[in-house]
Amino acid sequence: MTNTDTKPRSATRARVVLALKLGVTCAVFAYLATLVPRDALAKAFGRATLSHFAASVVIALIAIGVGAARWGALVEAYGAPRKPPFVRLCRLYLIGFFYNSLPGAVGGDVVRGLATRESFGAGGGTAAVAVVLVERVLGLTGLLCITATMALLRPVHGTVDVLPWSLLGLAAAVCAVLGVSFAHRVAPRLPAFARTFAARLPALTRPGAFAVALLLSFGTQALVALGAHIILTEIAPAVTIADSLALVPLASAAAYFPLTPGGAGAREGAFVALFSAIGVAREDALAASLLILAANLVVAALGGALQLATPRDAAPAQGP
Repeated sequence: MTNTDTKPRSATRARVVLALKLGVTCAVFAYLATLVPRDALAKAFGRATLSHFAASVVIALIAIGVGAARWGALVEAYGAPRKPPFVRLCRLYLIGFFYNSLPGAVGGDVVRGLATRESFGAGGGTAAVAVVLVERVLGLTGLLCITATMALLRPVHGTVDVLPWSLLGLAAAVCAVLGVSFAHRVAPRLPAFARTFAARLPALTRPGAFAVALLLSFGTQALVALGAHIILTEIAPAVTIADSLALVPLASAAAYFPLTPGGAGAREGAFVALFSAIGVAREDALAASLLILAANLVVAALGGALQLATPRDAAPAQGP
């Protein structure tokens, strides 16, 4: 089969996947719209203020900065000869957030990795993308650790099965990180088709920097919960910070659902289900989830504006 034959098939497959994602997202939002009367939802929105919404956006931007610091720590942990400046990491992280929010085929994580491939020298694209993927895994690790801890310290009705699933997810995350970190050691024993790829994966050379990155993961997830809580407290004042720490990370985990762009729809559906289970009115939970989505879209729009202003910064570095 020639490349000419495979390109149309690949394009068709991408369009089908995109249509499926958009269809699932629209279906979820349509279902959520049937859960509450419009006037009740409007009243819930009316209790929100611009100041709290703006504060949530600011906290999301701070979380972006903490995530960029985690990324920089991992670049150092995996022995990159040149570490990108922190400001550039922040800029690329925000641009990556924009791409991850789009329903297209361009992933923000791949954009970030390829844009920093020069950090690992010639042919460092594989290593740079692998570090970005490890950074994403650490974000999920922080999320799962918080949910597991809250399940032990303050179990919430309807989340009794969270702990075993969190532990299973943590085990998978550990395996993924170990697989990247030590692939170079087993590369000579692998079949030829996998040997070259494994040899290009970066080795973990500075465990201390990796530990810093892991600690920062808790900070990013705590900030996400705080940003959501600021909006929640106006619409549903009975919700405590402990409730938000227990439930917001669980709802955020829906962002990893592959059949929606950036988790849109799945995240809001999980948010409504989880908070209504602790007595929050559905219209309040839905209004809060939509405002949190709006705050994320504002942050994504800032990333898009940065991409337009500095298109070359997010372009892959030249080289093999």
